[in-house]
Amino acid sequence: MQDEPERRGRPGRLPAHESSRITRRITAFSIAIGVVLITAKLIVFRESGSIGLLSSLVHSALDFVAALSSFVAVRYAARTPDAKYRFGRGKAEGFSALLQACLIVLAAVHLLEEAASRLANPQALEHESYAIAVMVLAVALTIWLLIAQSWAIRETGSLAVRGDRAHYIADMSASVAVIIGILLASMTDFFRADALVGFGIALWLFYTAYKVGRLAWSQLMDAELPEKERALIRKLALADKHINAVHDLRTRAAGPHVHIQMQLDLDDNLSLHDAHEIVIAAERRMMEAYPAADILIHPHPSGCNKLHGNAVFRQDHNH
Repeated sequence: MQDEPERRGRPGRLPAHESSRITRRITAFSIAIGVVLITAKLIVFRESGSIGLLSSLVHSALDFVAALSSFVAVRYAARTPDAKYRFGRGKAEGFSALLQACLIVLAAVHLLEEAASRLANPQALEHESYAIAVMVLAVALTIWLLIAQSWAIRETGSLAVRGDRAHYIADMSASVAVIIGILLASMTDFFRADALVGFGIALWLFYTAYKVGRLAWSQLMDAELPEKERALIRKLALADKHINAVHDLRTRAAGPHVHIQMQLDLDDNLSLHDAHEIVIAAERRMMEAYPAADILIHPHPSGCNKLHGNAVFRQDHNH
């Protein structure tokens, strides 16, 4: 069995119910923090009129929508596979992350428009001290949330939580930038500093959307697990001396689950019963490392050179 640290933060390494328990709690916590941040920023924006604070408020509002998406997605993705969804509903996390990426892009476009308008018509800020105070509070709360989310990702590898954390990392960075912008705009004659901060936050949002979207795309398009994971799967399969080779290894992640398919080359003279026992033992070894895995193994006699199945999908006969 793999050491505990090796089990964390990778698809399928925790039982689905345990992964779901962690992700349910962290997404609920994310929503609670989002409500506090939106309320505080909205109140102070009305007093200060800061475009930087407005940009941070819009970002926090989208963070809240994304958190709601993650809240629903992790619960739906953890539902037990049934007769209609035999592979489970794990890709709900990928769709949630993709929605988050789209929301981030919309926020970035809106902020560019607002920043451009304020850059052309700079305005002095009011109640700067209140604005700075609420942004410091936002940074402190966001750091607290990010610590909890990072722990949850290390334990579960959840794509939905990873996308949610990307939102809040950007939000925290934006909050720091807003504090700097407000200080420059209030303590100097450089009133456009606040608008320039808005531009910077918008660019950061585009980058965040790219990172989250890339993760979602990989899972929704059934990208293979990282080669390190595939190497471990081969190693576990080949731990039995009766198994001569692993062919046609196919893997994909879907929320808390992973799906693994392979062909095992066995000695020609084994009985059907013995071959079955060897396959079951290999499956159990892999299930120890991947408790949330769905594993399908096809035994194949080593001396048989006849290939079967659709040749389009046979990509790794040399492994």
